[in-house]
Amino acid sequence: YLEKEEIQAVVKYASYHKEKSKAWKENVGKVENWTYSETQDTWTCPAGETLHFLKESKETLPSGYEIHKRHYRSQSCEGCPLKERCTKAAGNREVVVSLERLRYQNQARDLLRSEEGYALAVRRMTEPESVFGQLKNNRGFRRFLLRGMEKVTLEVGWLSLAHNVLKLAATDQKRRAAILE
Repeated sequence: YLEKEEIQAVVKYASYHKEKSKAWKENVGKVENWTYSETQDTWTCPAGETLHFLKESKETLPSGYEIHKRHYRSQSCEGCPLKERCTKAAGNREVVVSLERLRYQNQARDLLRSEEGYALAVRRMTEPESVFGQLKNNRGFRRFLLRGMEKVTLEVGWLSLAHNVLKLAATDQKRRAAILE
């Protein structure tokens, strides 16, 4: 959607911070730590075993979004010194990968680690994050009371209105205090 609308995505994905940890980088079972050959369409595990393309599948989410997944399987994991750390399966290792997801993650990682990404993250910290902090900590908002997109949108509207009215009241109070001095 973002690509189609030409919107730049500066969003941290679920495993962004975990990827930086030593445990993540040393986990031989993570496909993200393997080497992908685009020309041969194969994955190579840390032990040097090549996983070849097996089949393609499609998963449709409740929202209607389709995830295209590619399945890869090794020829032989027998006798591999890393097998216990890599898989619990009795046979050969099979991985299911969404190349589109990996591409989006790589784009996001590159952008987030760039100077432009850092500047946008700093800007975000000062703009909307403070509003959410106010709602959560100072106003005690933890979850929506209503269900359904229409009702939740209405509830967000009321929360925003209340936040803005309180901000106006605080500004007005400061202005009056300055006049009285």
